[in-house]
Amino acid sequence: MLTHFVAALGVLGPLTVVPGPDMAVVTRRALVAGPGDALRTVGGIARGLLVWGRPGRGRLTAALAASPAAYLAVRLLDAGYLVFLGAQALCQNHPTAAAKAEPEAPSKVGSP
Repeated sequence: MLTHFVAALGVLGPLTVVPGPDMAVVTRRALVAGPGDALRTVGGIARGLLVWGRPGRGRLTAALAASPAAYLAVRLLDAGYLVFLGAQALCQNHPTAAAKAEPEAPSKVGSP
């Protein structure tokens, strides 16, 4: 079991520096806090991928492979969640939302 874990870390570690979001996070941490923090970030990403991949080894993969309807439901839920995240990001960056978020300066009544 330990050999599988070490082998997975050996593969997942280099994958975090392949162009993509993980590489951006690692690069940012390296520039901001140094190579030690970047290495800890790589370890955290690898651990996260290991945790994420664990359900795939179990019954979830078999259940989704056996039931096309369940697989379609999971895909639709995932797509809906991505649409929700995209809409939320658009609403947060909309100019009117930013203007509403800024507090108005109190007006001075009665000053010349």
